[in-house]
This record gives sequence, C-alpha cells and structure tokens, in this order.
Amino acid sequence: MELNEAKQLAADLVTSSEVERIRLEDALGRVLAQDLVAPYSLPFQARSRLDGYALRSSDVTIAAPDSPVILQLQPGLLAAGGARGRAVEAGKCVRILTGAPLPEAADTVAAQEDFRREGDCLILHRPLPAGNGISPVGEDVKEKETVVTRGEILTPTRLALVAALGHALIPVHRQPRVALLATGDEVMEIDGVPEGPWVFCNNRLLLGWLTQLQGGKTVHLGVVRDDPVEIADRLKDLDADLVVTTGGIGRGDRDFILDAWEILEVRTLFREMGISPGKNSALGVKGEQIFLGLPGNPWGAQVVFEEIATPMLRRFQGVRDSVPPGVRAILGACIQKKAGICKAVRGCLDTRSPTPTFLPGNESGRSFFASVKGAIGYILLDSHVVEVGAGSEVRVRLHDFPLLASVPFGAVGFP
Repeated sequence: MELNEAKQLAADLVTSSEVERIRLEDALGRVLAQDLVAPYSLPFQARSRLDGYALRSSDVTIAAPDSPVILQLQPGLLAAGGARGRAVEAGKCVRILTGAPLPEAADTVAAQEDFRREGDCLILHRPLPAGNGISPVGEDVKEKETVVTRGEILTPTRLALVAALGHALIPVHRQPRVALLATGDEVMEIDGVPEGPWVFCNNRLLLGWLTQLQGGKTVHLGVVRDDPVEIADRLKDLDADLVVTTGGIGRGDRDFILDAWEILEVRTLFREMGISPGKNSALGVKGEQIFLGLPGNPWGAQVVFEEIATPMLRRFQGVRDSVPPGVRAILGACIQKKAGICKAVRGCLDTRSPTPTFLPGNESGRSFFASVKGAIGYILLDSHVVEVGAGSEVRVRLHDFPLLASVPFGAVGFP
C-alpha cells in the first residue's frame, strides 16, 4: 500500500480517547480535552505596579516644576495581599507597595522617586495621568476568556497560566495503552545468558521508549518464539488500544505474525507498505483494537512507527495539530533512489549556519552504529523521486523528540 494511503487508513481507525480529570501537578505533557475558561479576571481588582503613593490624578493636574503640588500623607500602608484600605481623600495620598490593591477614589500611582517628602507632606512637580502605575482589572486575562484551548499540549508555561486561575483538576484525554511484543527464535532479552546465535532485544525497547515520548503507556509482553500459536496466546485478551509486534512479518518460512492474527480473528488491512526501510509492515483491526506488525530490524521499525503509530497516538490523545516535529534544512549531499517507493534517509544536522544542513548518514567508512547514533532524524523522499540534489531544501523529521516538542517544532511550513 502507498505510504500516504496507509497513514490515512491508520489515522481513520482512531478517535479521541475518553476524558479524565487529573491533578494539575500531573498534567505536564498531557493533551487538554476541554477549553479552559477564566472564572474571573486577573487581576480581579486594580493594583499597583510599583512602590509609591496612590492618589487622585485630579489633585495634581496643575503640578509643574516651578509650581509643585503638595499632598498630605494619609495614614496607612497598602501591601500585596492586604485590604484596599479606606478611600483616598481629596488632596491626600497613601503609601502603596507593588501588587497592593488600589484604594477607592485613587486612580493613579506615583513612584516614590517622583515625590519629595517633607514630614507628612509630599511634593510633586509634574502631573500624572489616570492609570499611571496601575495594573487595571483584566490586564492579564479577562473573565470568561479562553486561556488554553482543547487539543493543546500542556507545556509548563500553559500550565502556569492555568494554575494562576486556580484550576486544580485538569480535563485531559486518556493516554493510549500500547502493548509491545518482540518475536524471533534468535531474540533474547537483555538480561539473558547468550547461547548460540542470538541478538539482544533492542527493537521492542526502542518502540516502548518512542511510545512513552508520544504520551502512550507501554505494556511490555517480552519475547516469544517463532510460533503462531504462542504469538497468538501472548496477544489475546490484552488491555491495550494498540498492539505492536516486531519481527515475523516478512514472507519467509518463519514469519508467523499474520498467522497469529488469523487465529485471533484480526482483520488485515494491509501487509506491505511503500516505504524503505520498513516495507514489510502490516496493519490490522479487531473490534476497537488496532494491530501493527513491524519489521524485526529496529531502524526500519522505528521509521514505520514514526510514520504510522505516532500520528495514531497523537490523534488518540486529541492533539489539535498532528504535524510531527521537524525543521527546514539544506541537503548537504546528493541522494539517489529507485522510483516506486518512499525512502527514509537518516542523517544529522550541521547547525553552524543560519539554515541547518542535513548530512545523510551511512557515509563511506563510517560504521552503521556510529551513523545511527549521530542521527537526529530523517528525510522522507516521495515514491516518484529518483534524485535530490545537494543544496535542495528538505524537511527533516526529528525522531526521539517528545510530544512536547511539537509545540515549538511542529509547524515548519511544510505539508
């Protein structure tokens, strides 16, 4: 199946999850399920911006350098968290500190350095307009104003705004549960004892970490042998929204994922996809549960997970903007490929110039692990493309970035 068609098919299987209310302290990185509206204005009463004196602007309209106005200091001190105090009388002023509520009748605040004090009298040599030195009602947010919108990812800054309005419980979408199973007679858990030909199981762990970065909750099912009945037994009756397997999805004699799906009565929607690496990947569904079969190669599995599973996880959580994190860059070297299939090319970014340069990986003489370790993401070449010249503008899809990274990196002007 063509990649974009496969992505759309997978996305259409997902609807936003149910809403749950969680503590504000636990909401970082979650996705808001309902608009949050200010229950009142902030500030809810006018307050002083500075340390000085509250007064009536009408009392100082004629103040001038050669004709100062003298105001009598009214008893009292107004501070943040205190009461408004009694009204300021005509011809008088009152000491006020930053953040204190403005007393009645006062409509301006003069900085303490604007006055010259002589006993209980203060001398002002210039007029002050109404509103000077004051934070008016609703300056920060107005009552019934939407502070954070449904579908937005809750960053520390957004949560601080929510906290300022006293929201203790936050409505968010439930996190998707993702079950992960690795298959293969040669695959061993990392705490196993090596015997014979084997590989340590890094692909399932890789997908688990990617799931967590995208807001999902992982259910690790371990490793299972290449046996359709054993695979089916491990996958049945799971409390999971998405069931992901790695390995056993090719066309070889020991590839049994689709056989296990048949035992489980999973309906296969496609079993091959137009992308390299990751061509041998499958999507299935049983009721409301989605099944995704990925290659045993961890780097192919990662690309397909990013292209298919990540958008599903975002949509499940109600993310308003589904554009994954990415940046514009200039291609540093020519890339060639065959027509008819999309190709993911890993690489790193050289950020020494104003526009970053994307350097494709797997350079001659460099080990594969070194290339992968240094890669920050990949570019995806469309199926019809056969060559992309050095100097071309490309979009680099950033992997290993959390859901929160979508806020600054999501919209980069690419479709």
